[in-house]
Amino acid sequence: MNRLNLYIFVLILAMLLQVNVSAAKKDNFPKVGDYLIAQISSQANDYNAANKYYLNLLKKDKKNTDLYLKIIKNNLLNGKIEDANKYYIKLEKIGCNNTNIECINFLQSIGPLINGIVYLKNNRGNKALKSFSKISNIKENELYAGLLKAWSLANFYTYKQSIEALDSIKSENYSNEIIMHKALIYDLVNEVELADIFYEQALNKNQEISLINYYLNFLHRNNKNKKKEEFLQKLYADSSYQISINNNILLDARLIENQVNGVGLVLYEASQYLGFEDIDLSLSILNIANYSYPNLHEVDFLSASLLHSLELFDEAMLSYKTIPNNHYLSSLAVIQLANLLSLNNQKDVAIKTLLDYLETKTSFKVKMTLGDHYRYQSDWVKAQAIYSQIIENEKYALDPNMWNTFYRRGIAYERNKQMDLAEKDFVEALKLNNNQPDVLNYLGYSWIDSDKNMLKAKNMIELALEQKPDDAYFIDSLAWYYFKVSDFDQANSLLNYASQLAPSDPVINEHYGDTLWKIGKYIEARYQWNRALDLEPGIELTNKIKVKLLKGY
Repeated sequence: MNRLNLYIFVLILAMLLQVNVSAAKKDNFPKVGDYLIAQISSQANDYNAANKYYLNLLKKDKKNTDLYLKIIKNNLLNGKIEDANKYYIKLEKIGCNNTNIECINFLQSIGPLINGIVYLKNNRGNKALKSFSKISNIKENELYAGLLKAWSLANFYTYKQSIEALDSIKSENYSNEIIMHKALIYDLVNEVELADIFYEQALNKNQEISLINYYLNFLHRNNKNKKKEEFLQKLYADSSYQISINNNILLDARLIENQVNGVGLVLYEASQYLGFEDIDLSLSILNIANYSYPNLHEVDFLSASLLHSLELFDEAMLSYKTIPNNHYLSSLAVIQLANLLSLNNQKDVAIKTLLDYLETKTSFKVKMTLGDHYRYQSDWVKAQAIYSQIIENEKYALDPNMWNTFYRRGIAYERNKQMDLAEKDFVEALKLNNNQPDVLNYLGYSWIDSDKNMLKAKNMIELALEQKPDDAYFIDSLAWYYFKVSDFDQANSLLNYASQLAPSDPVINEHYGDTLWKIGKYIEARYQWNRALDLEPGIELTNKIKVKLLKGY
């Protein structure tokens, strides 16, 4: 039973339960069905449906704090921040039982955060400040409580108090963040020279692309053209520093237009620290950040990554799609989007997505991904062509990952039975990265399989194994050397270990069967070959194994 069918089955069961229980004992049990349906709907990410049933329950139990918390949580996960705030206000009036720790924590953290942001978005800074002050200023909240206060005061009339709020954050661990936010606040209130000083201080400590983009936008808006050009030249002079600036950076519009945008940035930074530890909380914070700063596409990217980790692929793809091509994260977003489309059996759409992106943007990583997708589809000729375009492009000549392009083109050549060309590319890859274990193994195995340079190939694989001693594929390669030189006992021992490390790999199971046959264990050999067949190895290997099953090795 797949996930959707299971959901439908349980939902119907819950509805039946609701009817039957209600008929049996109307006064005491009408909530059972509603609650179960709500829970199932929440788990299926149907937050609107879940809240419909939670609200039904709330009509009958108007002071149930747990129901309020669930409704608020669902609204946050659904991006309905103002609805979440409405129920927070009601919950605050009711108050929490002293034993309900979840409720108490909510009223000291997320609740006033939501309330403050809604106030700030409606230009009620004093109300926002009052709400933010309710956030428990425990050690873990020190930085974010201080930043929220600072941005609440970040306007022309009270910005000095805003800076004082930043200075009140005592921990040296937060000095980088404080300096950056000082720069952003001074920039917002047009204290140009002070903003410039603090931007430079922040950049001396932190070379994140987002900060670089804020600074370039600042320089452009304030006609600091000489400084801007010098800064850009410095960035592009370092070939190891892969910088991609947003196309909208060098426009007159501010990236942070108001106080609430600043709060959105703070929440995005907080969600980065939360990460994957509490994904529901991280997604809730990110949705609040998106409400505060809709054009902060870093939020969309992180949300997509979290949704991806939950295997909510449709939702993840929607988030990746929101990131415009002029954003510095667009190349990573389109790569992830293409990978998800491919996993969803939309391989042609994945390739088209990459091609469409490359019509307007130049990107080494996206181009490589396009070549990879052709390779995954066994379209060796198109894969070779894409990798060749990268190799021949002078813009990419000094890219530190160029060895990988030669390596991947070599794989495409090898799979297309063009071993001479493959060998040249593997050798070139090793010139650029002489100890790269995957290349050492691939070239070494290719030589062994062709009965070429046997001792040199063995040494290369052993060097690869020194770096990755438990890599099943490297162990298989070394075993194949011993098989080729007729040391079947050693080959068998290695392949026994490799098959334990990678039990689902058809080639390793096939090789293990070969060595078992050579040492006279014919029944065990046939078992391994049949196992390899069960793993759907592809037409060529399938036919090869079938011959062995008929005739032996």
